[in-house]
Amino acid sequence: MSWGSLYGAGSPAVDFYDAMHAPGTLPCIDGDVEFYRAAAGRARGAVLELACGTGRVTIPLAMAGHDVTALDASAGMLRVARAKSAGLPIRFVKGDMRRFRLGRRFKLIFVTFRSFQALLTPADQRACLASVRRHLAPGGRFIVNVFDPKLEYCIHGPSPVISRYRSAVDPDTGNVCRLKVLRRVNDAVSQTLTETWRYVVRDRRGRLVCRQDRRLRLRWTYRWEMAHLFELSGLEPEACYGDFRGGGPRYGAEQIWVVKRAR
Repeated sequence: MSWGSLYGAGSPAVDFYDAMHAPGTLPCIDGDVEFYRAAAGRARGAVLELACGTGRVTIPLAMAGHDVTALDASAGMLRVARAKSAGLPIRFVKGDMRRFRLGRRFKLIFVTFRSFQALLTPADQRACLASVRRHLAPGGRFIVNVFDPKLEYCIHGPSPVISRYRSAVDPDTGNVCRLKVLRRVNDAVSQTLTETWRYVVRDRRGRLVCRQDRRLRLRWTYRWEMAHLFELSGLEPEACYGDFRGGGPRYGAEQIWVVKRAR
């Protein structure tokens, strides 16, 4: 998986994740917490979130009374999630979403905010889907969100950066983090993009605390390619939405898939 560099030890991407992903900051995920909370209500059973990060979605589901297990490969992200969720009965697991064995099945499994795209090969994608299928309870559902590729941003070689220039304040320290995406390079053969993200953190007085360059790699996957991955993995698509309000599929929007075990 490709999250290691971005969310590895000591990364500002971990410390400022919540501030940079607060409600209303990213239109592509508007309404996703409510979407997953409603899905958990319909599931009427245990819930598993893969790549849970700092618990942005996990914690609201647990607060709504759901039995939640949350898995992530980043020790730093899990540290933040555990601290935020003190007192809530969430089972946090450090693990790889390609290969996990949790000893139980779930009525709802989901992967939020394009984290599935950190799986950079079809083999990794199918390994994840195989693990998901093993853990789905009878009548259970799997939900996964990826972006729908815009072809103009998938041309091989250096590519225009899709603006992600953000700043955020740590409410505890007052430190300010500014994020700038320096460059983006596409590999159209492997359907992967590599971006260099620069984090600059300063204290209340403007003094430099740290400056780090981190790398993000993602694999884009086309709509019918996703459908075929599900079919090969013994899963059957039930719906695909273009947003978290239940809108239909749209070019360049989101792919929000709801799937079940195939018969």
